[in-house]
This record gives sequence, C-alpha cells and structure tokens, in this order.
Amino acid sequence: MNKLNRIIFAILFIFIGIHAYAGGDGKFSIVLSGTQTQPRVLACKAPEFSFHFPQMAGNFKLGLISDQKSLWCSEMKDVKLNKKDGKLTYTLEDNLLKEGRVIVRVAKLTDSDGFVMEVEGVNLPTGLNLFWSFGGSYAKVLPNKTDSDLKPEYCKDNVFSVEGSAFTVYYGESLDLKVIQAVVPEESDIRLSDAHKQTNPLTFHESGKRTDAPALTGTRKLINGKLYFCFYTQNTKADYNSFMIPELFKKEF
Repeated sequence: MNKLNRIIFAILFIFIGIHAYAGGDGKFSIVLSGTQTQPRVLACKAPEFSFHFPQMAGNFKLGLISDQKSLWCSEMKDVKLNKKDGKLTYTLEDNLLKEGRVIVRVAKLTDSDGFVMEVEGVNLPTGLNLFWSFGGSYAKVLPNKTDSDLKPEYCKDNVFSVEGSAFTVYYGESLDLKVIQAVVPEESDIRLSDAHKQTNPLTFHESGKRTDAPALTGTRKLINGKLYFCFYTQNTKADYNSFMIPELFKKEF
C-alpha cells in the first residue's frame, strides 16, 4: 500500500468511526451520546434506542397501529436515516401510511444524559396510532452494548411511576437505586405490559400487567403535526414537563 492509499484508508476509517459504534457491528451501532468506547445512548437504523449510564438503563422503540394491524418501525417498507452534526433524522414510509410519511428527529441533551425527539406526521390517513415502549433497565453493564434489545430478563426488578404524560423508572439494588425519567406525548394511553409478548406492538400493548417482566407501552393518535418525547436523568439543569419539550427540542436540534 503506497503512502497516498494509506492516507485515504486512514481518513475513511476515521469517518466510519464517528458514525458506527466501535464495539461491534450489531443492531445498536450508532452513537447518539457518549463516545465510541463509552457510549451513553445508542441508536439503530430504525427508531430504537438503548441507554447506558454505563449500566443498561433501558430500551425505547417505536411502532405503528392501525385497527388490528401493527408493526415495528424497523419492519416498515422504507426507512431512511440521515445523520448530520450528531443528530438523527428518520423518514418512514409504509402501506399503512398510504401516501403519507412519518419523520422522526432526535438530538442528544446538553444538560443531561438522554435525548429529545420530535415525531412529525405528514399527509397521514386517519385511524393511525403511534406506539412506543420502554423497559429493560437492567442496572448491569452489558458486555456487548450493540446487543441491547428489550429482553424480559432485563425487566425483572423495574418499578414504574406514571404521572400524566411523564414517568419515572427505578431500577437496580435498593442501596444503589438508579433512576431514568421520561416525558411522552400528552393523551397517551400508557399501560404496564408484558415484555415476554413483543411479537408486534398491538400484542405488546394488550399483553396485560401480570408478568415477571414489566415494561411500559403507550399509544397516541398519530396526527398531521408534531409529537414530542424526552428521556433524561434529572439534575439541577434538567427537570422537564411536557410543555417544555417543544422548546427544548428546538434548542437541541
């Protein structure tokens, strides 16, 4: 390899490194927050995310429900991802959306671990619901963070406290209790669900709360407009309510 080729190879390696997690080529390969060697928030090629502080703090993913049909965003007909300046934009299209599309924009938080998300519906048919799930706050460092799906064994000791459109998850040992907080769209139908039953969003949402693997699921009417999510760890600079999230998104994105 001559000198010029070595230089080109080095540049390409660095370029790839800032986009893909160096820990492997698994599903969660995009670093949204943290570093390549110590990621804090990892993302997938479809809207699904995992939190590592550095212990596994949870998994969040999106889906769609239309009457008795449902699918995860990763199963949609066309999913495009644009990465720019550390921010992610997903454009989703599928037969369920007809001629419409859903645009998901995500940015990491400046004052806290976590992210803020905007979900925009464009030219959508009626009768659609956005589905989301959160769970798997394992409180242990995963040996391979690119494999951080919502697994039932990660959910065992999670405790959820829901207040309106916000919730808090308590996880870990009682003497070393950890917390992650979230704000989801207002008017969401939030349920305690069974992480053993994730075949599709509708099955998950209707799975019931009698389980040894509790997770939260929620649905919200998908509108031709914008909905917001935020996941964060609370501190003196980060303590959010739903009315604050649109402005927070504008600031971060």
